[in-house]
Amino acid sequence: MANTLVSGLANTILGNLSSPALQEFGAAWGLKDEIQKLKSTFTRIQAVLQDAEAKQTKSAALQDWLSKLKDAAYDADNILDEFETEALIRKEDRQRGVLNQIIACFTHRNPLVFRLTMAHKVKDIRERLDAIAGERVKFPLEEGVIDSQVYDMERRQTSSLVIESKIYGRNEEKEMIIKVLLDNSSHQNDLSVYAIWGMGGLGKTSLSQLVYNDPRVKTHFELRIWVCVSDDFSIQRLTRAIIESIEGGGCNILELDPLQLRLQEKLSGRRFLLVLDDVWNEYHDKWDGLKIALRCGAKGSMLVVTTRSEEVARMMATLPIFNLRCLSEDDSWILFESRAFEIGRREENLETIGKAIVKKCGGLPLAIKALGSLLRFKNSTSEWLRVKESAIWDLADGENDISPVLRLSYNNISPSSRQCFAYCSIFPKDYEMEVDMLIELWIANDFIPSKGETNPYLMGRGIFNNLVCRSFFQDVKEDYKGDLTCKMHDLMHDLAVSIMIQECYIIEPRKELKIPEKVRHLSFIGSQIGCFLDTKLC
Repeated sequence: MANTLVSGLANTILGNLSSPALQEFGAAWGLKDEIQKLKSTFTRIQAVLQDAEAKQTKSAALQDWLSKLKDAAYDADNILDEFETEALIRKEDRQRGVLNQIIACFTHRNPLVFRLTMAHKVKDIRERLDAIAGERVKFPLEEGVIDSQVYDMERRQTSSLVIESKIYGRNEEKEMIIKVLLDNSSHQNDLSVYAIWGMGGLGKTSLSQLVYNDPRVKTHFELRIWVCVSDDFSIQRLTRAIIESIEGGGCNILELDPLQLRLQEKLSGRRFLLVLDDVWNEYHDKWDGLKIALRCGAKGSMLVVTTRSEEVARMMATLPIFNLRCLSEDDSWILFESRAFEIGRREENLETIGKAIVKKCGGLPLAIKALGSLLRFKNSTSEWLRVKESAIWDLADGENDISPVLRLSYNNISPSSRQCFAYCSIFPKDYEMEVDMLIELWIANDFIPSKGETNPYLMGRGIFNNLVCRSFFQDVKEDYKGDLTCKMHDLMHDLAVSIMIQECYIIEPRKELKIPEKVRHLSFIGSQIGCFLDTKLC
């Protein structure tokens, strides 16, 4: 069963139940007591949610309890939406005059009918939630509150973007790869392919970016192209993406033959470097189909492939494969230190615990960064020990499985931040998200908590900056207009999908539709949305 996220939704509902507008509306319609009882029920439930979500990975019964609770919470949220909609309608009627109010009395919008209907709905959902809340005694759950430092950080960072720290411990590997790219004697073919292979979270993409942007590489190659592949190895899509990277604009050609002719025109006689990042395809015919159009460059042209799959590396490489290893203990500690300790803040007892935590990370940079960023905002020995001794480490599937580390980091951010992050599973892997649009989506979905007169956008920006700081988002870029974009590491995307697997669903052309019954958010890939409109939920 998938892990269940409830705390963010409960937080949102409690905020709405406490809003002056709903309190006023409830009093006007004689529902004040029922709304107050519903609020008390949610407050009782919320007290144990943080502990329940952290412990669910080891208890199927607890996961089932959280799932039932979430279904009921969504139904409660729908009822609150009905209140909000009715309030807007009443406001509109008042502005239009007495006639509209008279008409409403003789339609389905009769105030008495609405009050009775909503009173029944609120009472039913409260009793349902009370029954679910009563079941919590079956589980050893501790009451607690979210660390206030999390919220303080979100407020502090509304004015500027967190800049990612530099890459540690990869200078030797960088020089080895650059030597291969610049060494003409290694280029026996018209297109040499160099594969960088290693497990997820090792930093293959970051290392490739260091190489790609090195001044020596920029000087040596007339043309440099970067394309993120992921699990969609479509020859048309990749050919078009390469052309668009070269031309700096969109390409409207749809058919493969003219696409490949255009690409050959662009590459012919030019020494180029093409990086295909995060390749998963193991089909020879697809690789051969793409390779046809890449053989027309000048001698010395290079293709660099990054992949988690040794089979992919062996299939594509024409040069010896570069197997990227984990960071050494010393480099791991330097990276952790840069994330976990502020300048001038060094405590010997925390260092000892920190080194034990780093050892558990197995030299994987993504895991080290995530935990270092988490512990930066925890000041006590007990908090560091809680991370070191967390039962979640026992869930690792093999020595280098970092999913428990990412889950641990996720469990230690605020409910609102968790909700905002998990929602991003509606985007495909390696998708470049527009930050302003992302924050607007968070606001539209009521993920941003109300805090007095604080601007919701600034709250959203603070949450975004917090997530960047903790490595949930990466590759943050700013264009000439000041607009920001970002991406998620594919392992972070996997985490978001695992959390929202029942609630977020991506519809893709030419793929079988199996939309979950409990889905709340749909996204469409491609421009032919019309063909999906008659789709039924299974």
